[in-house]
Amino acid sequence: MKNIPKQYFLIGGVVLVIAVAGLIFMSKKGKPADKIPSASEMFSNQEEQVIPTVDSSVKVSLNPQNNNREMTIIINGIPSGTSSVDYELSYDTVSQGLQGIIGTITIGSSETTAKKKVTLGTCSSGTCVYHQVQGKVKVSLKFSGSYGERIFNKDFSLTE
Repeated sequence: MKNIPKQYFLIGGVVLVIAVAGLIFMSKKGKPADKIPSASEMFSNQEEQVIPTVDSSVKVSLNPQNNNREMTIIINGIPSGTSSVDYELSYDTVSQGLQGIIGTITIGSSETTAKKKVTLGTCSSGTCVYHQVQGKVKVSLKFSGSYGERIFNKDFSLTE
């Protein structure tokens, strides 16, 4: 028997490995993969939650101060059983685009009025950079309490 050079064994081994890998790949390719649901299928399975609006007896005002650098949110007629009010103020600025403020006001068990002073800008280490607001300020409030959740939405003009 003739001596077969080692390089032929090496080439034969590589061909064999490629053939086995190809067979494995082809056998898996024929099987259907688990179906990945589309975004619309995922969201259609979730129940859409609609939060009702707060009673019309609730009055909200937004009082600008310090040349529209600060605002006081005043809420009168807070429903009985309210434990907190989440707030979101959003507004367009001259140079920074859309900006906003979020937070929560904790309500005591017998409170029917709440006030919260907010800064339209950012403050760090005692130095504030104020936003130059243009247009209206959109106020969104979510009242939470023993009755569930209620919302309030209104756009306010900035006039001191």
